[in-house]
Amino acid sequence: MILKMKTEQSRRSLILLILFVLTFVLCGCSGGDDDYAETVIIVGKKGHVSERIVESFSKDYYDIDELRGEFERSVSEYNESIGSEEIQLRGVDLKDDRVFVNIDFNGPSDYEHFVGESLFVGTVNEAYDNGYTMDVTLKGVEDGDKIGKVQIMGMIDKDIVILSEHSRVRTFRDIAYVSANVDVIGPKEARVLSESDGLAYLLLK
Repeated sequence: MILKMKTEQSRRSLILLILFVLTFVLCGCSGGDDDYAETVIIVGKKGHVSERIVESFSKDYYDIDELRGEFERSVSEYNESIGSEEIQLRGVDLKDDRVFVNIDFNGPSDYEHFVGESLFVGTVNEAYDNGYTMDVTLKGVEDGDKIGKVQIMGMIDKDIVILSEHSRVRTFRDIAYVSANVDVIGPKEARVLSESDGLAYLLLK
């Protein structure tokens, strides 16, 4: 038990260090709608999650090899604590004063534990069973019509993505309804507004 606690504390320390670096050392890069302009969370049909982090990078404050090493150690520590390879680091690269980090997660729970942000992917019914009460108002992407809990719970078999991170999101199916803190930028893409608070909801068709 003591060994397990020490491993968990070590993993969390590494994750916090990475988040500190990305938040305070690297200047956030936003704007643009191509794959290489901003950070994007990619949600797969079977719950697979990928994150492509894109940030401005100043060599005066941090070395790319050090940053890569921190990610590699943190991912390795997490996988060892789980006992299987639930996270894969696809790359940490520097190009044109921007750093690109590609990470694959076996599922939303691995994303939550590693990143420290909320993420749910599943049906409305599964979301409700996991404690999401659906006490939220959603707006239709096509017609602007608003729906509440009663209407949402009437679509229990529809897939829904719920997250807390202020990021661009790419889904596996067209988006039908979103919460007020989400800006739809394409049939399968949206952006959680950086100035918003609380969870963001994307109900899929």
